[in-house]
Amino acid sequence: MAYTPFDRFVAWCRFRAVAPHIRAGSKVCDLGCGAGAPFLEYIESRIISGVGLDEHVGMSPREKISVVSADITANLPLESAQFDHVTMLAVLEHLAQPVPVIAEAYRILRPQGTLVMTWPSPAVDPILEVLTRVGLVNHELGFDQHQPRIPMKKLKEMLRKIGFTRFEDGRFEMGLNNWLVAHKGI
Repeated sequence: MAYTPFDRFVAWCRFRAVAPHIRAGSKVCDLGCGAGAPFLEYIESRIISGVGLDEHVGMSPREKISVVSADITANLPLESAQFDHVTMLAVLEHLAQPVPVIAEAYRILRPQGTLVMTWPSPAVDPILEVLTRVGLVNHELGFDQHQPRIPMKKLKEMLRKIGFTRFEDGRFEMGLNNWLVAHKGI
């Protein structure tokens, strides 16, 4: 998949918003990482290792980063409790059934690990539709397949039921995107 310059700029904004929530010297799994696992490459100098999972992973010629072709909506081909952070960047809005994916993220997190997510507000969809039509956004990114957004309160309730205990959240890109860090207890 060929990303447009605008796609890369939006991804860079997302990476910049999330990177401060990734501890130096950590192991990170990026679910729905995209071709080449660009977020893991963005934070490579700060992490011990990274694993990206996506159906269309491409190649990542990096020493600390591996990519695995996998359906993230199925059981993940990873051992339990091995990552300090699991990221899902611009993934939640594509999931018709997010609970199983989030439960798998919880499973592969170490105690006191975090799930770090980003997703756009509903106001983004009409903007993305126009930008896709004029060719500034790659149509293969599936903006036309966005699911209804989960309100923050409901999302936190869902995360609590899975086992997450504490949350931090905010907005970026002039409020058009959200981030959330969910902490796994001991």
